[in-house]
Amino acid sequence: MSHASLVTRVVGNLATLVGVVLLAGWGIDHAAGWLGYRPMAFCTLLPSVIACAYGTGVLTTCIGVTMWAVSLGRSTSGMGLAISGALIFALPLVLPRYLGVVCIS
Repeated sequence: MSHASLVTRVVGNLATLVGVVLLAGWGIDHAAGWLGYRPMAFCTLLPSVIACAYGTGVLTTCIGVTMWAVSLGRSTSGMGLAISGALIFALPLVLPRYLGVVCIS
């Protein structure tokens, strides 16, 4: 297995994990709304998912930039890892907007 496909698989799995957790909370909220309960699963999950995604995104970006710098700009895996880390960092911030969820603190 090449390094590029391993990086793609790891980053894809991390982004999927973040998305699945938030979408599960959104689905629970919809079911709770239909049953007459107050929906609060998504907004309860969001801060912890944001903290995990931030940590993972920053770590992934740092590793990617380090790989890219050590290879003197020739590592496409390093650059891909750095960009993907930034996207993982941003995913939990933009997903609520696309789903139409507003969490008031």
